Amino acid sequence: MRLVVDRKDEGIALLRKLSSPAWAVLEYAWYPLLLFVTTPWFLHSLGVEQYGHWMLLSATVGLGGMLSAGTGAATIKAVSAGIGRATKSEVERSIRTSLAIAMVGGGALALLVFIAFWFAGSTLLPRMGDPALLRLTGVVAALLLWIEQLDNVLSSAMKGAERFGLAARAEMASKTFQILAAAIILLWRPDLPALYSTLLATAAIRLLCKAYLAWKMLELSSLRPSLTGIGATLHFAKWGWLQGAGGLLFGVADRMLVGAILGATSLTYYSIASQLAMQVHAISAAGLSVIFPRISRELESRDLASFRKVAKLGMAGNFVLSGALAAALILLGPDLLRLWIGPEAGQATARILPWLVAAYWVLALNVVPYYMLLGLGRIRFVGITVFISGVAGLATMYLTTSHFGLVGAPAGRGMYALLTLAMFFPLAGYFIAPAQRGSRP
Repeated sequence: MRLVVDRKDEGIALLRKLSSPAWAVLEYAWYPLLLFVTTPWFLHSLGVEQYGHWMLLSATVGLGGMLSAGTGAATIKAVSAGIGRATKSEVERSIRTSLAIAMVGGGALALLVFIAFWFAGSTLLPRMGDPALLRLTGVVAALLLWIEQLDNVLSSAMKGAERFGLAARAEMASKTFQILAAAIILLWRPDLPALYSTLLATAAIRLLCKAYLAWKMLELSSLRPSLTGIGATLHFAKWGWLQGAGGLLFGVADRMLVGAILGATSLTYYSIASQLAMQVHAISAAGLSVIFPRISRELESRDLASFRKVAKLGMAGNFVLSGALAAALILLGPDLLRLWIGPEAGQATARILPWLVAAYWVLALNVVPYYMLLGLGRIRFVGITVFISGVAGLATMYLTTSHFGLVGAPAGRGMYALLTLAMFFPLAGYFIAPAQRGSRP
C-alpha cells in the first residue's frame, strides 16, 4: 500500500513539474496560432495595404520590448529571489517599483513614438501609403505600447512566483477575446479605425484583469507604483534594457526596414513568413522559460545540485524539438502557405521561409544558456551579446535587402542568431568540469 501511495505522489510531482513548461508553451504558441487561423480573414477584410499597416502597428508596439525585457526580467528575478528568501515584503516592493518604472519609461517611449509618427511618419516610411493612416497607426501604437509595459510587469510577477499556469490562462483568454472581438468588428466595419479601437479596448480590459489576478495570487496589500528600492531594480533592469534594444533590432526594426525599403506588400509577406518561422524558437523558449525563476530561487536557497542535470536535459530536448519543427516547416511550409493565404501570396512568402526557419533554429539552440545566465544573474553578458548581435544583424539586413530585395531580408536574422551563440561560452567551464556542489557558479 505504501508503494502505491509513493508512486502516486511521484506521479503527481512529475505532472506538476511538466505542467509549468506545458502552460508556458501554450501561452507563447496561443497568440501566433490565433493569428495563423485568422490571418486569411483579416487579410481578406482589410486588404494587403491595410493589413501591412496593422503589421507596422505590431512592430511598433514591439518597440516596447526594449523596456519590458529589462523590467520583466528584473521583476521575475526579484520575485523569485524574494520567494526563495521567504520575504513577502520584498516581493511586493519589487512589483510596485517595476510598475513605476514601466509607467514612466513606457510613457516616455510612447510619447517618442507619437512624435515620430505624427510629425515624421511620411518621411521615415515614405512607401507605407496614406499619411493619415500612418498617423493613426502611430497614435494607437503609442497607447498600446504604454499599456503593454504595465501588463508585462504583472505577467512577470506571476511567472516569478512560478505560477505559469495562471499567467498562461490569463494571457490566452485575453488574447482570444481580443482576436475574436477584432474579427467580429470587421464584419461591421472592415477598416483600421474599427480594428484599432477594438485592440485598445481589449488591451485595457486585459490589464485590469491581470492586475486583479496578481494582487489576489500574491496577496499584495497594494499595486500602487512606488520608487522605493528603485536602485536595486534598475541595477538588474539596465542590462535587460540593453538586451531589449538588441532584441528590438532583431524582431522589430527589421520589419520597419522592410517596410521602408520595399513597402507595405513586401512587409506583409515578410511578417507572415516570420510569424510561421518563429515558432521553431518560440515553442522551445516558452517551455524552457521555467528555468529562469527556478535557478534564481535555488540560487538564493543554495540548492544547486540540479543545475547540470536541468541544463543537459533541456539542451538535448530543445535540440530534438526545434530540429523537428524546423524540418517540418522547411518540407511542408510552401504547401501550407499556399493553402493558408492563397497561391500568389503563398509563393512570394515561400521564397524566404526556409531561410527564416534556419535562422530561428540556430537561435533556438541558445534558449537554455540564455535562461541559465539570467537565473545566475549574468544579465550583463546577455545584454551586451544581444545588443552587438542586433546591431550586426540590422546592418547585414540593410545591405542584403538593398541589393537582393525581399530574398535578402532573412540574412539579418541569420547573422543575429549566429552571433548569439556566444552565450554558450560563460557556461562552458561549468559543463566541462564537475560543478562544486553547494557553491555559487
